[in-house]
Amino acid sequence: MRGVLENLKALEIEVNSRCNRSCSYCPVDVLPYPSVPREMSDDTFVRLHEQLAQVGYSGRISYHFYNEPLLRKDLERLIRMSKAFLPSAKIVLFTNGELLNDQRYHTLRDAGVMYIVVTSHDNRTHPPRPNQIVQFPANLELTNRGGVLVKLPAATEIHRKTPCFAASEMLIATVTGDIVLCYEDARRENILGNIRTQTLEQIWNSPTLVAWRLALEQGRRGEAAEICSRCTNVAHRKPGSSAYTEPFWGELGLAASLE
Repeated sequence: MRGVLENLKALEIEVNSRCNRSCSYCPVDVLPYPSVPREMSDDTFVRLHEQLAQVGYSGRISYHFYNEPLLRKDLERLIRMSKAFLPSAKIVLFTNGELLNDQRYHTLRDAGVMYIVVTSHDNRTHPPRPNQIVQFPANLELTNRGGVLVKLPAATEIHRKTPCFAASEMLIATVTGDIVLCYEDARRENILGNIRTQTLEQIWNSPTLVAWRLALEQGRRGEAAEICSRCTNVAHRKPGSSAYTEPFWGELGLAASLE
């Protein structure tokens, strides 16, 4: 993908814009639901995948952006579409698990999900299943979500000088087809373009994003988007970490198998 979508390693798609929970450490708890459609249209979903197919995208695909993917009853259909367009992509589903039962687990796996990551926000246990990981609130490395969660610590000078490669390696597509700078941008403050009116190549290589990437990679967050100077996320401080940043990948020995 060099020269087109260079270094892209992870794609997160907001296939629906609602969640069935409101957790104290999530922006859903403090922000109103965005004034966007409840579900991504097939036209937008297909357009995104067509452009990724042109460059042979083979990185991670997930279906979340402050939403619960399993609220889409046709999620398996979308997953099959992802696999048809991008057969080499690695599909990892993140869910709170409240709508996950044995039947849904099997339909998701049959559709093409490699791993299911359940974050049990209420500490409820889940039956052990192959290729399923369960994490609990105590396992989470919380961030202030770009300053949205004022109950959590504010960014320090150390945060503002810590390099960040998230914008260099991740693509976040919202339900409307907007591309936002980062998954921490819960307010959708930094819209870089829209895949319905622009190509991914145009958005990915836009002068603004290129300049912000350089500043972030060099630990100059104050010279990128305003949200970056408020952010406490340091999970992407090293290049190559954005596809599988969560600590459990390394602990479970899964990162190598997903690369």
